[in-house]
Amino acid sequence: MLALPTTAFEIVTWAQAKVARDCHVQVQSSFYSIPWRYVGQTLDVRIGKVIVRFYVGAELVKTHLRGKPGQRQTDWNDYPPEKAAFFLRTPNWCREQASQLGPHVRAAVDELLDQHHLHHLRQSQGIIRLAETYGEVRLDAACQRAMAYGNPRYRTIKTILEKGLDPQLVEPAPPAIASIGAYLRGPDGLLGLTVPEEISA
Repeated sequence: MLALPTTAFEIVTWAQAKVARDCHVQVQSSFYSIPWRYVGQTLDVRIGKVIVRFYVGAELVKTHLRGKPGQRQTDWNDYPPEKAAFFLRTPNWCREQASQLGPHVRAAVDELLDQHHLHHLRQSQGIIRLAETYGEVRLDAACQRAMAYGNPRYRTIKTILEKGLDPQLVEPAPPAIASIGAYLRGPDGLLGLTVPEEISA
């Protein structure tokens, strides 16, 4: 008789799953990323106790650890380079890059991300990319101008740079003039003159 196998027999399940536009497939309520070139295709899925394998015919195209229901397993290398770059440039990355470009760039990015870090992530990334076209000095000046008007958004900053408005400093508000009480004692009181007693009598 042959010796018993050294590993326990694994019961697997086979299924099929279509790769969605976000480069993920759904298998038993879990989500797994698949290389983007397979978007729209239907894959054969071998579901093991620990490993989930994805095939196109006999070709193995992706392997993942089996996830729990609702869990999302993402390999950023499965995305096209430009999309992977967007998702990997996190809010913390944006803040660090903005700090290197200038204090006003950092202030503009901070204000956007503090409002809603996911909603304004793309705008923050766009502001940072403007340095590639216009340079760090001009970008920092444009952010300063946008901040002065209370509108540090990507479109505003880009328009300032396109129209060459970044060198124009925003005029500071004139200082408030303190109100001075009117002199009500006449010219003599104003000039410090003493009124003769005989006149005053």
